[in-house]
Amino acid sequence: MKISANRFTAQRVQMAHSWLVQAGESISAADFAQVFSPDAPPIGWHLWHMARFADRLQAKLSQLEEDETREEIWKQENVPGLWKVATDRLGVFASGMGQAHEDAQGTIATAGQDAVLAYARGVFAACNGAINRLTDRDFERTYYGILDYSYDPETGIVQATGPKESIVAQDLVFHASHGSRHMGMMEALRGLLGRAGTLTV
Repeated sequence: MKISANRFTAQRVQMAHSWLVQAGESISAADFAQVFSPDAPPIGWHLWHMARFADRLQAKLSQLEEDETREEIWKQENVPGLWKVATDRLGVFASGMGQAHEDAQGTIATAGQDAVLAYARGVFAACNGAINRLTDRDFERTYYGILDYSYDPETGIVQATGPKESIVAQDLVFHASHGSRHMGMMEALRGLLGRAGTLTV
């Protein structure tokens, strides 16, 4: 069976979304929020963080649609208000980037597994839908994407930079690889819980 590079990229993003939800669903609420180190967020945080990126991506992709411009579901549904979490303690773009470890752990403990999973499922479905609507030409288009921040590996500081142009396919490849990296972290934490770590074979 032949598949284009564009469709393969889309499938990899959607597979990552599915695996991330599976990793969050297959453990207890206690394990979802389990903290193993003062410097490491729990499994639930990795799911929330990737859901936030998927939410940003689906909203950004609406730039390519003539009849619709979408906001993030996070904002549309006032998710931080419902969860009673302080947005000024959620890092850059309220996405967990640059968030203090204590705040990252507290975000998941406050929101709870059911709420994080519900948000993630809704966002991933919206993002998958936006990707399915892309034409081959869209994959090559330049737009203001999700890489609108900078990271200093020396200091660990993340900062918003304002809009940055990128290519749609570039953002999708980044999102898939970003999701896979956090999936690996979730799998490692599952191992610490005494569970089979790998969910992606």
